[in-house]
Amino acid sequence: MKYLLDTCALFALSGGSLSTRATHAVESTPEVFVSLVSLWEVAIKHATGKLSINHKPLDWYERLLQNHQLNELSMTRQNTVKAAALPPIHKDPFDRLIIATALIHNFTIVTSDEKIIQYPGIKTLW
Repeated sequence: MKYLLDTCALFALSGGSLSTRATHAVESTPEVFVSLVSLWEVAIKHATGKLSINHKPLDWYERLLQNHQLNELSMTRQNTVKAAALPPIHKDPFDRLIIATALIHNFTIVTSDEKIIQYPGIKTLW
């Protein structure tokens, strides 16, 4: 199974508060991914003062990638078009891009977000 961490799961992983089940999956699976969309979201929230982290966003993100052997995914044209075509269940454009990415690559999203779970065809883990 391949997993994609949403931004909330990425924060939970960095703070040691990821669920036991999700932690086991992340630690025992070589194919755990994080979208560059999450870094973009963190950087925007940090720059606008809505998020406080101990390091600059890029440093924080790169440490997580290295410390947890996460694989990075870039945004693609296909992701953006798929995200725009999703049903309007979730209004957050970052989450919509993560959902689209999961659908395209058949990933299970590690998330506690109740709205993401509502999308048809989405597999989640928390």
